[in-house]
Amino acid sequence: MEEVSPVTMGVLASLAAGLMTAVGALPVLFTKTPNRGVRDLALGFAAGVMLAASFFSLIIPSLEASELRYGGSVVPAAIACAAILLGIGMVALLNELLPHEHFE
Repeated sequence: MEEVSPVTMGVLASLAAGLMTAVGALPVLFTKTPNRGVRDLALGFAAGVMLAASFFSLIIPSLEASELRYGGSVVPAAIACAAILLGIGMVALLNELLPHEHFE
């Protein structure tokens, strides 16, 4: 594996991730529409996975990088909190500005 270039590894990893997404979506094609409880459970699980991914893959590394630059003061936490709040604000703004439909 050491002789494979990083670009090739990146392409292969992206293909593997895309393939796993497709495999995970296959049951949707062969099942009936799930009831509201199953949908709520699946959406809650997906939200929890994304929350964990954002925490462990984005927030903690950003705190560590800020600590290297600004030391162990309150500044790294303030930077991370400001970035999180800015992201929340951007999502809320896009939700208001971009056209979309809510199917009831």
